[in-house]
Amino acid sequence: MVGYYAAVAAGVRILTAYIAFRPQSDQPFTFRTTVGGAQVFGSVPWNHYARRYYLQLKDGQNTVIAYVPLVASPDGYDINLALPLASGKLVLRDSTQQFEAT
Repeated sequence: MVGYYAAVAAGVRILTAYIAFRPQSDQPFTFRTTVGGAQVFGSVPWNHYARRYYLQLKDGQNTVIAYVPLVASPDGYDINLALPLASGKLVLRDSTQQFEAT
């Protein structure tokens, strides 16, 4: 489920996509969104050895652009999970269990 919210900051319209993080136990959670103007495909597999989720982001040519441990952000502070796409950001909000993509 994806929702969108538009805001205006310093005269620039910012569109934020909200993606509910609802993983299934038998397959990686997947989604598609835009971060910093670039279309990305996300996959969130469970790592059995580390006992945690990881986030893999790929671009339109199936090139991995990020593979990081999934770390949730508290309210009021953003931990950007898509650092290679510095003009935008992707965070997982702990309080809502939603990805926020700008």
